[in-house]
Amino acid sequence: MSEKSELNNSENISISVTNNDVDTIPVSEENGSTQNSIKTTQNDSLETDTSMNVEAGTLKPNNEDDEDEDVTSSLNYDEIEWFQQTEYIIFSNELKSLSNNTVVVLKECKDNKRLLDLKYNDLNNLVNNIQTSVIFFSTVSGFIQATRIQFGINDMIVSIVSISVATYITLLLSISKYYKLDEMKEQIQLLREKYSLLHNKLDHRLDILGPWKSKDLWIHQNCKKKLTEWRDLTKTLKEDYDDIIANKQELVTEFEIIMDTKSRNQYYIINKQLNYNNRLLIWQWEEKESYLEEMIQKKKLKRIPSSIVLQHEELDNWDAV
Repeated sequence: MSEKSELNNSENISISVTNNDVDTIPVSEENGSTQNSIKTTQNDSLETDTSMNVEAGTLKPNNEDDEDEDVTSSLNYDEIEWFQQTEYIIFSNELKSLSNNTVVVLKECKDNKRLLDLKYNDLNNLVNNIQTSVIFFSTVSGFIQATRIQFGINDMIVSIVSISVATYITLLLSISKYYKLDEMKEQIQLLREKYSLLHNKLDHRLDILGPWKSKDLWIHQNCKKKLTEWRDLTKTLKEDYDDIIANKQELVTEFEIIMDTKSRNQYYIINKQLNYNNRLLIWQWEEKESYLEEMIQKKKLKRIPSSIVLQHEELDNWDAV
């Protein structure tokens, strides 16, 4: 009977193990101690893994689960984590390319417009001098003819003066018409206006790109969503850039027709001379302003607000960002 009971017990144990019924297994003291040691070993290993994960930062302690959002917002992320992302690198390269292209086109257009301004100034002065002299001598000739009796001027002298003034006026107007000074002046003026419109478009592009140059826009942001916003903007900018390049091609063609190589070299030297004189004057006035600032600080005078914005006053532009 004892042998049968032992067999029955062993069968009950095997059946209970397969059904995962640990509580119904009759276990001896030795088996109980062995299972307890196994459980303690497993608990120790779990606690060790949990502590290692907490130290590595992959798992947070249980007491910090409720403060998950506060911890995430207060973390000091390394700069490399944000600015070494693939999306940011793509954005940064495209931003540099668009900015550089815009600046190159803007610089070339400004240089051309500067030479046009100098030539227009010379033509304007020449045409104004011709027109002024024609008006002056015509008035003098009319005055002499009207007052020849009152002043007792000989008729021969009056006729000579009238003929001389008429010849002078005819000569000047003929020379002006031959060289097409008025037409050239109008062409340069129209070209200057076109360059001004192009400058406005290029400055507008730089104003659009200006806010995107701040790296802080990418911190704690969804990089894919940010890149999508940038893609939407670049579509419009690229379409506008194609129109700008086509417009620039037309303007450069007109510029080279009006300004030949000799004229460009001539006005380039004149521009250098004017820049030198302007910088010299600016340096002298800056010295006077610095001396004035020192005197104000020594005497501790209060500034009186003026309607004219001076250089030292605060400006809201992209250079100050």
